[in-house]
Parts: sequence; structure tokens; C-alpha cells
Amino acid sequence: MSPKLSLAGIILAGAALVASMSTFVVDQRDQALVLQFGNPVKVVTNAGLHFKLPWQSVETFDRRLLESDALPNEVITKDKKSILVDNYTRWRITDPLQVYQVARTQTGVASRMQDVVRGKVRELLGQHTLHEIVSGGDQATLRIELMQSIQKRANADVSELGIEVVDVRIKRADLPLENSEAVFQRMKAERNRIAKEYRSEGEEAAKEIRAKAEKDVKFLLADAYRNAQIIRGHADAKATGIYASAHKRDPKFYAFVRSLEAYKQSISEGTRMVLSPESEFFRYFEKSTK
Repeated sequence: MSPKLSLAGIILAGAALVASMSTFVVDQRDQALVLQFGNPVKVVTNAGLHFKLPWQSVETFDRRLLESDALPNEVITKDKKSILVDNYTRWRITDPLQVYQVARTQTGVASRMQDVVRGKVRELLGQHTLHEIVSGGDQATLRIELMQSIQKRANADVSELGIEVVDVRIKRADLPLENSEAVFQRMKAERNRIAKEYRSEGEEAAKEIRAKAEKDVKFLLADAYRNAQIIRGHADAKATGIYASAHKRDPKFYAFVRSLEAYKQSISEGTRMVLSPESEFFRYFEKSTK
């Protein structure tokens, strides 16, 4: 290879290296900050190919809506109750230069933003009781109002960080582990008390039903007994009438039939009776031949 071609190749390679060191591409999802020896030079927000000096560097920052899920935050309510509040924050970077100046990196500014939000959560929730936070207040809108207030106050405090807090959401609010068992025991005791009330009311209703049923049974039996006695009385009267009629027709035969019935009712197998042979009871035995 001739010296001229070698020199041309070296020049082209050098030019390509300088060109690669002097250009950079910004993705449409990012924004860039050009640095010269660690000092900010310019902010690039437009996507596409851009130029810089070979000795300058580029720091990129996300321009999309970001989400940070913080660890549960312990809050002391107005009525001195401790709760663990789990929330997340949606935010975006509005000024990469400010972010670089105060926190250097996106991760660093996210950490500072979370500290601000946690402080606002403790501040605003601490102005309300546990019941209000859990139930949502009289109009059931307290939690929405609290989240909006936290977002506005946090956004005002993080404006100097070069970011914007778009939304703050409370996912859940739990009691600390050491208090949960006591709460569960109180809930269990309350449910047991309600169950006992239901049982006692059921037992009282059952007693009333049984008493009414027993009363109805007694009335039915009494009514049936009364009707039976009436029927029996009518039957006895009719039988008496028949007996009286028979007695009038043949008094001796009537007396004989009544005596036979008396023998049948009073004398059975193995019966022993101590009576005088001259007793009126045996008169038909003595005069059976007549």
C-alpha cells in the first residue's frame, strides 16, 4: 500500500472518530444535557441527531411519566393512632439542568422527591383521625381530597428540583403488626357479642313459639274433651232412655240382663269373692230353675 493511501485511511479513520465523538442521538422518550468537564452547557429536548464538541459528554434523562412506589410510611393520626400508609407517586422531569444541579442523577432526584411526598403524607394525614381516614369522612370523599392536597403541596416543594409531581395515590392504610392482633381480638369479641345476641333472640323466639304451641294443644285437647263429654253424655242419655224403655216393658228381664252385666264386669277367672249365699247379688243363681 502506498504512503498516500495509508495517510488517507488514517485521516478518514480520524475523521470518523471525531464525527462519532461529535454527534449523539436523543430518543423521543428522553431529553439530554450536554456537559463540558462536568459543567452543563445546554439542554436538548428535541429527538434526533445532535452535535457537540468531542470532549463534551451527554447525560440523558427520561421525559416520560414516571412512577415511584415508596416503602410504607408510618403516620400518627390526630387521635394518636399509628398507621402504615402505602402510597405511590407519578412524576416527570421538567428541567434536566435543575435535576443535574441538585441531584446529579434521575435516581437521586427521585429519592429526594419521595422524601418530600412522605413528609406531606405524614403532615396532612396527621390532621385527621383514624376513623376519618379509613371511612373517608362524612361524604366519603376525604381520601380523594387528601391525595389532591398532598399532590399540590408536594409539587410546590419539588419545583426547585426540576420535576413535577402529577399524582399521589394512597394504596392502603394498615395498622402496625403489634396493633393488628389487638384489633383482631376486639373485632372477634364484637362478633361473638353480636352472635350471642342473635342466639338469645332466637332462643326467646323459640320459647314463645313453644309456649304458643303448648297453649294451642291444651285448647285443642280441652275442646276435644268437651266435645267427647257432650257426645258421651248424649250417648248415655240415649242408652238410659233405651234401658228405661226396656225396664218398663219387662222389669224382670231388665233386672236379669243388668245382673248378667254385673257378673261379667265383677267376676273373671281366678276371682275370689266373700259374700253371703243369701246375698241379693246371687239371687238368679238360686232361682235359676224357676
